[in-house]
Amino acid sequence: MESDPNHLCDPYKPDADDGELPDLECAICFCQFNNIFNTPKVLECKHTFCLECLARMNVKSAQPNTIQCPLCRAYTPLPDLGLPKLANDSTVLSYLPTAMQHVYSIRFNRDKGKLQVKRVPSSAPALTHTISQSLDVGNPAGEVGGRASARERSVLITILCSPLCKAFLMSTVAIMTVILIIVIIVLKPH
Repeated sequence: MESDPNHLCDPYKPDADDGELPDLECAICFCQFNNIFNTPKVLECKHTFCLECLARMNVKSAQPNTIQCPLCRAYTPLPDLGLPKLANDSTVLSYLPTAMQHVYSIRFNRDKGKLQVKRVPSSAPALTHTISQSLDVGNPAGEVGGRASARERSVLITILCSPLCKAFLMSTVAIMTVILIIVIIVLKPH
């Protein structure tokens, strides 16, 4: 089939296997794929994103059993064993260096907002042993602790915006300025 220069590709649909090199970085965070937290995971719509970005999306989602593609908005149900068990994009993995083609077993704890390497074999490359064994991906949506801190921020903003507080802060700054000027005048050699 000849390529038609007037033919426009749909940017929301992945290209068929046309011999071109696949994207080797996540379309969300632009980090290069790897075999740990940035493992290339393919959704049912055939778009590929790293595990870390999908975990960050899932943690904030009101629907913990599905993931919505950020490009085409199609939903992908998550496997029974969770987000890390989504299919790896074997095409992308095949273009990574040989040492990175073995994907490590990752656990996702949505309640704590953590990705964690289950175990790193002693035969793993030395670099793997220096990488953090867990990754914080944020607080789950609707978590009580998250709401409490937002409430605390709201109370603090309300207090700081009150006229009495503004007057207190302005008078404190004025008094400190006067004290500083007096100290400078007293310590200045004549």
